[in-house]
Amino acid sequence: MSNISRHTVRRYLVETASSEPTYLRAREIASDLDGSPKAVAQYLSQLQDELTIVSLEQWGRSKSTTWRLEVNGS
Repeated sequence: MSNISRHTVRRYLVETASSEPTYLRAREIASDLDGSPKAVAQYLSQLQDELTIVSLEQWGRSKSTTWRLEVNGS
C-alpha cells in the first residue's frame, strides 16, 4: 500500500541530509518509506523550492531523476 504524505518525504529528507552531498532517487526513498516512487517524485519536485534547512536540487536524468541533497551552509 502506498499511503505516503508530503510531510513524511520532507522529514525523510531532513533526517537524511548531511554536510556532504547525498544523491537519491525517488524509487530509493519510496522503498525506504514503503511508498510509491511516483508520489515521492511529485513531492520532491514540490519540496525543492520550499525546503530551507536542506538544499534539494535536481541533479541528473538518465533512466530516472537523481536528486542532490545536503544541509544548507550557515
